[in-house]
Amino acid sequence: MRTRIVRGLIALGMLVGSVTILIVLAMTRPLPGSTERREAVQRIAVFHPKRMNLARQWIGYGTVRALDSADIPARVGATVVEISPAAKAGSVVTAGQFLVQLDALDFRRTVDGAMQQIAAIDSQLASIALEEEGLVGRLGLAKEDAALSKKDEERTRDAVQSGAANQRELDRSRQQTIAMERSQLLLQEAFNQLAPRRGALMAQREIQRMQQTTAQTNQDRCRITSPIAGTLQAFELEVGESVVATQVVARVVNVSSVEIPIRLPGAARGSVRVGDRVEFKVVPRGTRAALSTVARIEPEDNPLERTMTVYVEVKQSGDGTDSIAPGEFAEAMVQTRDSIARTAVPRRSVRAERVMQLIDGKVIARPVVVSHTFRGAIAESGVSDIEWLVLEEPLPDGIVVAVDGGRRIAPGTVVEAIAADLVETPSP
Repeated sequence: MRTRIVRGLIALGMLVGSVTILIVLAMTRPLPGSTERREAVQRIAVFHPKRMNLARQWIGYGTVRALDSADIPARVGATVVEISPAAKAGSVVTAGQFLVQLDALDFRRTVDGAMQQIAAIDSQLASIALEEEGLVGRLGLAKEDAALSKKDEERTRDAVQSGAANQRELDRSRQQTIAMERSQLLLQEAFNQLAPRRGALMAQREIQRMQQTTAQTNQDRCRITSPIAGTLQAFELEVGESVVATQVVARVVNVSSVEIPIRLPGAARGSVRVGDRVEFKVVPRGTRAALSTVARIEPEDNPLERTMTVYVEVKQSGDGTDSIAPGEFAEAMVQTRDSIARTAVPRRSVRAERVMQLIDGKVIARPVVVSHTFRGAIAESGVSDIEWLVLEEPLPDGIVVAVDGGRRIAPGTVVEAIAADLVETPSP
């Protein structure tokens, strides 16, 4: 029992000693020096936005097509007998250059047959002319005989009335007059039939002439040539192959003049006009941007796509590496000639429809509404960016806006403003 009491006292003494040591150490600890807390200052590039007269820009897309192209058909059905060595896809041809020769034997025979028929009809017409000449002479004599017979009948009738002749003599005179008049009528009838016969032969001759012309035309069509100058896009005929009328045997494309039907938003109608400046480039191969103007505008909008179409025509040499090929896809920017004074800010200045405005060295978020975009350098802005956002409502004059509004700067942060021209503009 005594041993337990001793041990308890020793443990209690050790506990009191440790507590005493802890209190002494806490009271004698060294205190750190106090310093004044200072807020970190960030440096940001700023600029002074102002109203500027900027032309409205519209972005559209279209597929390039040749202004001058031709599908060459076989206009008659025949067999291929000859092909020009130049008739190969990719070959350059001139207007009127020979490409294919078809078998024209049947058409030549038709031409010869029509010419023989025309010669036979000409012979019949010559015969009718001779017959007409003879009938004219005989008809004149018959008229004279009829007149003489009529006079003789009248003299006989007078003699009968005076008693110098009897009725029988008058009847014989009358019979002779009738015979003469009958002969005259027959000759006149034969003469009158000459005109219908001549007309029928002339009609047959004209039919044969038309057949000859058609056959001659078909014979000429057996020689197929290029209607325009350009490059053969396709040609796949072989000697001995049979073709039918209207079959396309080749296609020629002239790339010296191309056009781009550009589809723009329907809202562009009314602001886009013929002659407006167009900057375009082929995508995705990245041909350098080229300049042109709006040549034509379609009068109707596409109700399904809600787009309008304008046409841009481009003249080119056709042999350069930057030449535009029909079928390529192009992106175009149409710039109207009408401008409106509005505030434009660099695209990177806007984040979540807000710009970062500086007031008394601190940043605040100012909401904005974007009307449309603008592409290109604006010298009077003092910023070298080429991608801009045009605001619906202009910003007040004299305010200061951060160039890079995408930086995560909390509103109320103290910042140091530096000129925008001292900061390198990021590549677009």
